[in-house]
Amino acid sequence: MQKTWHCLENLEADSEGGIRARAVVPADSPWFAGHFPDNPILPAIAQLAIVFDMIQKATGLEQNPGAVNRVKYRRIIRPDEAIHVAVSPVEGKPGVFSFQMSVDEEMACKGRITTDSVK
Repeated sequence: MQKTWHCLENLEADSEGGIRARAVVPADSPWFAGHFPDNPILPAIAQLAIVFDMIQKATGLEQNPGAVNRVKYRRIIRPDEAIHVAVSPVEGKPGVFSFQMSVDEEMACKGRITTDSVK
């Protein structure tokens, strides 16, 4: 069994396409190796990967990641912190989702991600 680099818990989708979950990235995740010694932080690309994984799991569709825009990083995410993630579809723009990640009720990251369904 392959070990995942993060854990999604309490994944919920609502009738309007909104998705919520709690994510945790353990200290032994490869994302923290060398990023940075004695001061580990979760890289931006790993944060985006969590959002993309949530969308795939909630929709059940095989998708490719597309563009990422309007992203703002406001707080460093450390190993084993509980990350609360909310994703919602952007009205009138199929495959475009806005997202927000927070830790201890403080916004860590927000932005938009585009996905393309695999045909």
